[in-house]
Order: sequence, then C-alpha cells, then structure tokens
Amino acid sequence: MGPKILWVLLPLAVYAALLALAWRGKVPSRLAVNMHSSLLLLAYLLATAGLGLFWVANQQLPVFDWHYLFGYATLLLVSLHLFFNLPMALRWLWQRRAAPAPRPASGAAGRGMARMAGASGALVLAFALGAHWGGRAVQPAPDATTTRGDATSAAIATVQRYHDASSASRSGVLRRAPVVDWGAQPPPFKVYPAAPHIALPRALPDDTAARNLGAMLRGAAPAAPARALDLAAVGQLLHLTAGVTARRGGLALRAAPSSGALFPAELYLLVRRVDGVPPGLYHFDPERHRLAWLGGPPAGKPAVDADLLMVVSAVFQRTGYKYRDRAYRYVAADLGHLLENARLAGHYVGAQVALLEQFDEVTLESLFGLDGLQEGVIAAASFVAGPALSPELPIDRPRRAERAATAGAAGLGVTSQVHSATSLTGIHGSGSGGTAGVGDESSKEALVLLPAGDVAQMDLARTILQRRSQRRFSQRPVEQQQLASILAEMALAPLLSGALHADLVVNRVRGLEPGVYRYQPQRHALQPVQLGDFATQTRNAALDQDVIGDAAVVLILSADSAQALQNGARGYRMAFLEAGLMGERWLLGAVARGLGACPVGAFYDDEAASLVKAQKGRWVLHFAALGHVAD
Repeated sequence: MGPKILWVLLPLAVYAALLALAWRGKVPSRLAVNMHSSLLLLAYLLATAGLGLFWVANQQLPVFDWHYLFGYATLLLVSLHLFFNLPMALRWLWQRRAAPAPRPASGAAGRGMARMAGASGALVLAFALGAHWGGRAVQPAPDATTTRGDATSAAIATVQRYHDASSASRSGVLRRAPVVDWGAQPPPFKVYPAAPHIALPRALPDDTAARNLGAMLRGAAPAAPARALDLAAVGQLLHLTAGVTARRGGLALRAAPSSGALFPAELYLLVRRVDGVPPGLYHFDPERHRLAWLGGPPAGKPAVDADLLMVVSAVFQRTGYKYRDRAYRYVAADLGHLLENARLAGHYVGAQVALLEQFDEVTLESLFGLDGLQEGVIAAASFVAGPALSPELPIDRPRRAERAATAGAAGLGVTSQVHSATSLTGIHGSGSGGTAGVGDESSKEALVLLPAGDVAQMDLARTILQRRSQRRFSQRPVEQQQLASILAEMALAPLLSGALHADLVVNRVRGLEPGVYRYQPQRHALQPVQLGDFATQTRNAALDQDVIGDAAVVLILSADSAQALQNGARGYRMAFLEAGLMGERWLLGAVARGLGACPVGAFYDDEAASLVKAQKGRWVLHFAALGHVAD
C-alpha cells in the first residue's frame, strides 16, 4: 500500500516543487493558490472518475486501492479549494441578500445552456458507446429444430465465444463501459417463510476420531462404518458444505469461499432414506441452519438411487450484478469449492459421495420450482450410506431444447446463454474430457523432484470452520515440504474434468529457485517454465492485487480447451467446477498446515496465459495465493 500512496501523491509533490522554483521564496497570492489547486483538483477528479467508470465499475479489482487513494487525494484538494473559496462564497451570499444580482444577458444565458446541453449530449453518447461495447453479445444456443450434431457444435461455439467475450485485457477495459441490465444486489439468502421447517444441528470438530483432512482427501471410503444417514449427519454435512461459519462487517461468511463474498449458491435436497427426516424435497437455509419442506418425493421411479441427492443451483444475479459478463466463470468456480466441501463432508459423516456429470437441469429445476434463467442448476451430488449406487438421472431432452430456444431472450444475456449451452442439450457423452489428470506429462527434462507429502492431521471439520481467505502475507518463505504436501493432496484423480493444468509462480519457497513451474503430479515434480523473479508480473496479470503480488506461491490453474470440449460444451462448466474442487483442496491444505491462502478469479487472461507460457487454446481459469499470514 505504501508505494501506491507515494505514486498517488507524486504529482502533488512534483507540482509543488515546480511552483516553489517558480515563486522562489515569494508568498503566492490567494488567487494563485486557488487557481493552481483548482487545476490539480480537476486532474484528480478526472483520475478518480476515470478509474470508477472504466475499471471499478467493470470490477477490475486492483484499482479499488487506486480509486480510494485518488479519492483521498481529491478530498485533500477539495478541502484546500474550499478553504480559499469559502470567504468568497460567504461574501457572495451576503451580497445576494443585500441586493439581487442582475440578470445575465440573453446571449450569455444561451451560451451557458448550450454548454450544458453539449456536456449532457457527450455523456449520453459516451454511455451509449460504452453500453454497445460493454454488452458484447454471444450468439444464442440452437433452437429445438436444430439437429443433434448441429446443436452440439453450436453449443461449443457459444461457449468459445463466451469465453473470448468474458476475457479481460488492459485494452478491453478501456473499450468497455458497465453493463447496466443486472439491477441491484439481490438478497443474500433465499427463504421459504411459509414452509414447515426442520432445525439442524451444526458440525463440531472431533479431534479424537481419525477424521483428519489428509485421511478424508486420500481415502476413497467413508470415515465411519456404513450406517444410515440421520438428521445429525445431514446437519453436519450442510454446515460444512455451505453453512455460515463467521460474521464480519455485516456479511455472513460461509464454509466455502465465494468471489466478492457474494455466495450465489442455493442447496436443495431430495431425501429418500435419512433417519429423522421424512422423504421429500427440501431447501437448505444457511442463515437459520434449517431445512424448508418443499413437498413430498416425486412419484414413480426415483431420480437418483441414493439416500440423499444434493442439487446445487446458482442465483446468477448475486454474482452478475457485480461481475456482469464474467459472472458465470465465478459462479462455476465458487460452486466447485462448495462441491469439494460437500464431498469431504460426506465422507466425514460416513457416506459414499458421487459428483454427477450428467443430469438434466430442466428435470431438477422443475422438481424444485426453479425458473432455470434467474436461478439455474449447476451441479448435483449423491450420498449413500453403504455401497455406492448408480447415480443415473432420467433425461428429458425435448423440454431442454424448448427452453434453450428462449434462454437468451428471457434470461440474463450471455450468462443464460452459456448456462444453456453447457446444460444437457450441449453435452455429448461424458463431461470429464478424459482422465489424464492435472498437468502436462510430456517432458521429462529439468524436473525438480519434490519430497513426499505428509498427511494433514487437522480435523476436517475444524479445518473447514477455521478457513478464511487471507489477503496479507509476510515475507517468510514457505517450506518445500509444506508446498509438496499441499500439491500432493490437491492433485487427486480428476473428478469432473481431466483437462486441467497446474502452474506455480514460486516467489519464496525454501530450497526452490524463484520462477514459474509446471506441476507434474504423476512424478510429484516441478518442471521449470521460466526462472527468475516474476512477482511483479504476476501481480500485474492479477489486476495489480497485493494478495497475489505478496504471496510466497501463486497457483494458476488452466484448461486445455480442446480436451475440455471434446465431448461437448458441458466440459466448459466441468472445467471450472474442477478448478474450484482443486482450489478448495489448496485452501484447506494451507489452513491445516498453519498457512494462509486466497482464491482469485480476477485477472487479465492474455497476461496470465503469457506468464505460464500457455499454448494457444489453453484457458487460464483460476488463481490462488499461498503464504504465511502477516501479523
């Protein structure tokens, strides 16, 4: 922060030095100081307004610091300006009371009105041009008459255009103005006040049981012997997945992180066999930690052969009102973090967990009364106490195609379009895109072998409940053993997408030369990409955010677009969900070892790709910082 303050005050210092040389000991007149302060005030007002219009309003996060620092400097100049003008203003008011001022000549009044009209017209024109550039549209998904092959190709094309349109760059920021059709911030919680409710118990750490984070991450089986799920288990599961774990500054912070603390996720349950909970449909209220009864179970064959089906939706406006066209990226990554918590918490309470790749969003949205446009289903997970059962869901393609035809018109622009494109209509087979796992295993040269990772011993519930995103790091280096352990736990076999790569910007790791490395999970090794000090370049790529520039290590996750989309457009959503899953393991691994971490979704796509030497067709999806928390 210190260097930023110096840069903001530098123009004032230079201007003061020049005036001191010009006046050379003379006492400036009040009028001279007034005029010079007015010119400086105009410059700082333009800087503050420019940052607000082009960057802060577009959610280019780093300039929040620059914006308020320029704002403070502007207030300083305003105070100085008012100090010199207050006597003049008081005299003018006194003279107005003594005698009314003469009316200006009609010509002067006309010129004044013309200037005001010209300024207003310029503002309207700038807004119109900004809205035109800022609201770049993606072509809608295919309609119901499109053939199967054409629909898949069109959905993939929609996803590719969306990713290009939502990519950030420095030049793109200056060409775009805020999109204004998202409206105000919606409520942070969805409630069903008239529904019957069931109070839930909360999760309590159990340090005496062998249910530590490492065991939950590495073990394929549940923590406890197979037994029926009950109300206590469901309460713990939901608390550790998306429950309120802290309250700060008027915000209800949750178990899983969310971009901007906006928390777009809503959780719905289809209960079949849970002791103490009647079978039926439920909504989870994290504010009051309770279930709202929405109705009995659907008639006929069950949608999924599991004791409990968790359906995760997103209220897009919660994220979109702030992040606009980039919202779907943030939503999918946020829900990936949440899904990893759900997977780990499921094992913690003794259940088998399956994250579902294929399911019909329309069936589930209809089941829980969602419109699929303002709020859409993004993910689903099944929980079984005992041997895992088949998590297949029925498919209803005609209704999906019917809604796809109207999604772009009735929904939230490109967000509705990419959601529809990545839904069941856009998929052809599995969304996993293969099972190669994280990283590129093509090169065997210049590998830095990492030490074997240790097992995180902190209780899983305690780890999740203590996790908070840390944004200030000290200069203390991270131990190589700590980094190796976190990487080993992060790079499990892919759950939803095998298209991801993990790169690291190493700034301060004991025993490692600073530079950019690609993680090779099969060998548990780092392959140097480029060596040297890249802290400043990484900070710049992440929109000048201190949390990235000050970190000891920065994780950068990317996806091979061809591999992600080889089975259809749904792979795009699955890649972001997988990035969230991996990112959450990175965060929890840091907490369990006394470190701090923070996920970051705001970055310049082109600069991030250049930093990790990504080849064409590789999408950067996610940043995450790691380091020792500053005192």
